[in-house]
Amino acid sequence: MRVIAIVPAAGRGERMGADKALLDLAGVTAIERLVATCRAAGVDDVLVVRRDGAAALPAALAARVVVVPPGGEMADSLRAANAALPAGTDAVVVFPVDHALVEAETVLALLATLQRPGCGIALPLFRGKTGHPAAMARNVFAEIAAPGAVLRDLVRKDPARVRVVPSANPWVHADLDHPEDHRAAVCALHGEPWSTVAQMFRHRSHRAYKPDALAAGQLERLVDAARYASTSSFIQAYSVVAVRDARVKGECARLCAGQAHIVQAPVFAAVCADLHKIAAACGRHGSELQAQSFELFLQATVDAALLGQNLQLAAEAEGLGACMIGAARNHPVQLAELLGLPKHVYVVFGMTIGVPADDPIPRGRMPLAGVLHLERYDTAGIDAVLDGADAGMRVWSKRTNAERGGYQGRPVSETKGWSERMAAMWGGGSDYVAARQALVDELRRLGFGLG
Repeated sequence: MRVIAIVPAAGRGERMGADKALLDLAGVTAIERLVATCRAAGVDDVLVVRRDGAAALPAALAARVVVVPPGGEMADSLRAANAALPAGTDAVVVFPVDHALVEAETVLALLATLQRPGCGIALPLFRGKTGHPAAMARNVFAEIAAPGAVLRDLVRKDPARVRVVPSANPWVHADLDHPEDHRAAVCALHGEPWSTVAQMFRHRSHRAYKPDALAAGQLERLVDAARYASTSSFIQAYSVVAVRDARVKGECARLCAGQAHIVQAPVFAAVCADLHKIAAACGRHGSELQAQSFELFLQATVDAALLGQNLQLAAEAEGLGACMIGAARNHPVQLAELLGLPKHVYVVFGMTIGVPADDPIPRGRMPLAGVLHLERYDTAGIDAVLDGADAGMRVWSKRTNAERGGYQGRPVSETKGWSERMAAMWGGGSDYVAARQALVDELRRLGFGLG
């Protein structure tokens, strides 16, 4: 069987900000890695589709180039490649450069499946979703020549001719589309996908969830991992109340500013600062908890925050989405009563956990210079940091409006920067401050002296 790989790489990479084919992936370009993968899988030849005027590919690349006019779609690239296929081609592998981290074993499995009776298309399947590359019989791929045809038309035309091949490689889905994808890819190549650092860079807060329940034992596994967070003096002053009952989640949502995703998510986790166990330990040994200590309150709150961050990272590492809910501090006494919290425990923040149903635009963060100071705090650079934070917020706002139709169903101001938003939230007349004026008194009611 003579197999030709077709690599669509004609885009400008505008969202990436660079030519995707020439991205550096741990010392080699994306196109070099992809071609090497094809060769390792026994592919006979590789056709790389490039737009006219694109930068040259590496000189030693073992591939042929098909040139197309700029501005076309992926289907146009595939039609051009179809016309350039050599005589005697039996099968093609459509392998977008976006998926350069897919390994040779995936290609081999697709080609083996393609040779089975009745199979015209073989697709990789990761966590229940098909991806790239796609292996096709030559006569099936030829259907791309029809006017207006796109790749998904070939897949959907006759489901009986399509086979899926389970894959353990997340890169059959995850592509190189944005700078954060490139950063994650580089991290993945230096560790196991996803590496912890890559997962941190990919973080987004999800506020819409599919109805899927967490897998059996998954919640326990995630919290079990999260409790290995650092803890001050080994006090382990934290606890998690996981709410799955729809009625109780509804009450939690009511007390947390009516946020609908609390009800929608399969799990609402109340992450608590918990001195109850320490109070019991003191009582066991004839002593009394010094609940008036602000230092102890602070230690418990920090402990809970560290556990919560670990919990969110663990959830994301298993393909789930999460969102921290600071509004859990709006009505701390009522929420404590609802969850049956004993004295000396309060909810620091809530967290929704589940399979995400949204794909929010990453907000990025303020410039590193505003966070990392070497030897001494640098106050001289604050204006530059604020300018950078403002610019980043405006870029996020424009992308969110253009690509997602706004944020949580509403258009986002594209003129307000980060500093203006912070001034409105925490400056004079702040609604945030006004909403939590009674927080200290409520914490005292819950057993925290705060003396």
